[in-house]
Amino acid sequence: MKQSRRVIQNYIRDHWDATVQTDGHDGGFAGIQLPYPYTTPCIKGDGTFSFFFYWDTYFTNLGLIRQGRHDLAESNIRNMMWLIDRYGFMPNHVGLDHRSQTPYFGLMVAEFLEARKSADDEVFARAAVEHVRQEYFFWFHARSTPAGLTRCGNSATGDYHEQFYDDALVGRLSLPPDASAGEKRAAGNHRVAECEAWDFTERFDGRALDFAVVEFNANLFAYETFLAGESSGAEAALWNERASLRRTRADRFLWNEARGLYLDYDVVNGAPGRVASATTFQPLFTGLASQEQAERVAGNLPLFEREFGLAATEMTPGCRAYQWAYPNMWPPLVRIVAKGLHRYGLTEPAMRIAGKYVEACDRLFERTGQLWEKIDVETGELAGGEYAAQPMIGWSAGVYVALQDILNGNQ
Repeated sequence: MKQSRRVIQNYIRDHWDATVQTDGHDGGFAGIQLPYPYTTPCIKGDGTFSFFFYWDTYFTNLGLIRQGRHDLAESNIRNMMWLIDRYGFMPNHVGLDHRSQTPYFGLMVAEFLEARKSADDEVFARAAVEHVRQEYFFWFHARSTPAGLTRCGNSATGDYHEQFYDDALVGRLSLPPDASAGEKRAAGNHRVAECEAWDFTERFDGRALDFAVVEFNANLFAYETFLAGESSGAEAALWNERASLRRTRADRFLWNEARGLYLDYDVVNGAPGRVASATTFQPLFTGLASQEQAERVAGNLPLFEREFGLAATEMTPGCRAYQWAYPNMWPPLVRIVAKGLHRYGLTEPAMRIAGKYVEACDRLFERTGQLWEKIDVETGELAGGEYAAQPMIGWSAGVYVALQDILNGNQ
């Protein structure tokens, strides 16, 4: 291991606790007091995000588990179980009751239980699996489409949509402030839903409610296969049937034979999304793709890969208005792509993509003494788009640690 990587891994190990919050009697973000300690993306007082997020925490847990902090990884899961009990789903972040985020809880539980397979806490394991099942049915019922696949959504009020337009969309996306109330509510509804995937992106053309989403369906396939393994008899057969049906529908609606990519599917207009994104690798990440599909997806790496890393999307004329777009590299997408490639035996590109992220982190850490939220793949510098990159432990650290498995041949 390079000396710089040892230094950064020690820095991460020494700073996990600086990201931990414990809600007291009068504490808690937005008045919600979580019952267990939890990790936040940023060190308190150093960065914007000092509360409990959904999909961030999955990637944070990758690092916690690998550095022996099973205590924090478990308490993160227990807080999610508590929130699922409270709302029927895991919110985008604590304090929100109208939208979720890309479903990762099932993957988080599966990987934690695998890491803790010698432990004897069967009560916790059974409860965690039951919460995976509960969350799955939220997505199954509340986010279904006529294509039988899963989409974005939200249950916020029209007033919230209008306020969201004024508070977020005018500033971050330069939408016109003088739009009518009806226009604000319509745009706000779609963009609030979009936050369940990426905030914000041109993948859905501003109509997120109309699209079946690649990563949602790839991850729910993983839920179905996990729950099949946790069941027996007729119940296991039912979960396997659901997984098989989702694969069939993904092949029909999400797989684009002409481009050799998985694309979001516009169920209203019956058409593939126009923007290719790194989520095309999500079916590789969860094992949904065939070997042939995986190799064709890998052949499209030049759409996303640049000298300093992997961009969130292909380059398009309007991409730089968004943060989840070219030329920005995001840690979770690097992990998804690298692990997905490695899973299908595509070791060389997996190591190359992992190495570019780690090397970019090494360079920035040497200069700033910190890890960062997002990086520009053209320059290797901090990325922009909507707001400035934040100093971050969270998923930046979790992914940095987890990628060492691939780089060291331990995956």
